[in-house]
Amino acid sequence: MQNYNLTTLLQKATLAFAVLFLIGLVSCKKDGELSPDFDDGGLAVSFVDTFSISTQVVEEDSLRSDLSIRNLLGLYNDPIFGPVSSSIYSEVVLSGVDVDLNSPISTLDSVVLTLAYNSLHGDTAAQMDISVYELSSQLDGDYFSNMYNPFMPSAIGTLSFVPNLTDSVNVGFDGLNKAPHIRVKLSNTFGQKLINADAQGSNDMKDNETFTAFMHGLYITTNDSVDNTSFSAGQGSMLSLDLNSSLSTVTIYYNDTSKYDFTISSSGIKYSRYKHKYDGTDIEAHLANSALKDSTVIYASTMAGVKTKIDFPHIRNLISNGNVVINKAELVVTLENGTEGLFDDPLESISLVGIDENGDDFFLPDAFEPLDFFGGDYDETTKSYSFNIARHLNDLLYNTPSYGMYIVANGSSIRANRSVFGSEKNTTSKIKLNITYSKL
Repeated sequence: MQNYNLTTLLQKATLAFAVLFLIGLVSCKKDGELSPDFDDGGLAVSFVDTFSISTQVVEEDSLRSDLSIRNLLGLYNDPIFGPVSSSIYSEVVLSGVDVDLNSPISTLDSVVLTLAYNSLHGDTAAQMDISVYELSSQLDGDYFSNMYNPFMPSAIGTLSFVPNLTDSVNVGFDGLNKAPHIRVKLSNTFGQKLINADAQGSNDMKDNETFTAFMHGLYITTNDSVDNTSFSAGQGSMLSLDLNSSLSTVTIYYNDTSKYDFTISSSGIKYSRYKHKYDGTDIEAHLANSALKDSTVIYASTMAGVKTKIDFPHIRNLISNGNVVINKAELVVTLENGTEGLFDDPLESISLVGIDENGDDFFLPDAFEPLDFFGGDYDETTKSYSFNIARHLNDLLYNTPSYGMYIVANGSSIRANRSVFGSEKNTTSKIKLNITYSKL
């Protein structure tokens, strides 16, 4: 929370008075000043949009993906950002305690992994090839998007399919149509392992603690990776899956007429691991600060990709001739023309966060205003995002050292979108800071 001294409070009082007094009295002139001016040379309101902005594209830190309400799976070769992939690690848990499969007489029929669809990003006609492995180490603790967990070398299931998020799926066992989902047949060897967990004298299905110590979980991944993909630019897709859905299960069918659903739910640990490959892209040039980078654009992407650092290096020039109060400050970030691509919808919203002396993010004071005031949503008409940051800039003028801000993608762990913006050097989509202020 920011600390405001007496000077700041007086400035805010002056601002409130000025705004109320000027409503209906002033009209905007081309040079940015408001008229009429006051005969005694007192309070006047001015406008400026020429403050310099510096930008730098940086790599995003890993993020906690074990807290996400959705999990991403797939491989997509973005024509601007390069290949990106997501794999899933997940526990499989019991749907009850003291499970009884009528052992020792249970006979396995089959075992199937089902995963409920949520949405798809990329080429809707692209084939996806996935494999499922059994984890060789138990999941425990907090998991970030760059973490690996060991798994058995042989796949227990594979599937090649074109995702279909519209048609229902008929499940032959009960003859019912279920909402769209993926079905991967797993090996009978793995299914028999689950049957044996309920063998006479075994406690492996007593509760989730004992079961996850017995069967650690699953690793679900694409057969290709960002390092060996055969997808050309613009090919591939990324699925968003709802693993908390009642449709997301490992189901064993046994004794011809019986089944049991192991669940993949909020009671079990699960997380997504992301990987990017920027080789040969302008993103790589920006991250290396290469002279070959396109300095007219900046970037932000989901899946712990990249973000843009911005700063206003000369903002305190505003008080070089005396104190002022900033009435309104709007940062406008505009999408670069032609960067949407065939399947690459721009980010629905972005965030603007401050950077402290330790390099950590913090919420700007303006962010605690109503969301429709602070901003960040994509405007399809202007193809831009805007933020109101008057409180933050007033702090920078008098109270707070400036370490910059970050433009970051929202929904980073549940979406695969990205955006390309115009930088301070862009002639048509230039990032701009519009300030209206009053001299005190």
